[in-house]
Amino acid sequence: MSTDIQTLKSLDLFAGLNFGELEQIAPLMHPMKVTEGEVLTRKGEIASTFFIILSGNFMLSFNEERSFTLHNKGNIIGLSTVVSPFRYTATAVALTDGLVLFMQGQEFLRLVQSNSALGDKIMRKINEIVLERMPYMTGTWEKRRY
Repeated sequence: MSTDIQTLKSLDLFAGLNFGELEQIAPLMHPMKVTEGEVLTRKGEIASTFFIILSGNFMLSFNEERSFTLHNKGNIIGLSTVVSPFRYTATAVALTDGLVLFMQGQEFLRLVQSNSALGDKIMRKINEIVLERMPYMTGTWEKRRY
């Protein structure tokens, strides 16, 4: 089952996309229920699936010392499907039951590569997210606090 246009339109990643662009994305995004304790990604594994949170709470663990939670509709898990090193950089675990949208990594790459204008819009948003998360991934946020 694909995702409806209104759901996609409500997500920050796809904000500003026109109806035709959303129509290209909708059949590739699929809803999935997750249960508390379910592991969506494992650090170091090849990044094969991209997730967008619709509901629930998720922990991203980069190592024993660095982790953070995602709990807002539209938060993304699995950015490494389209960003180097193309391996998950964190383990993502559901802290509560929830609902996500998922897209296979190969489909996501095909989408952003087949339509340069659409791919550029999506990759700009993804770059913003990566830049926001980088301090948590590298531990540099600790240095900023002092």
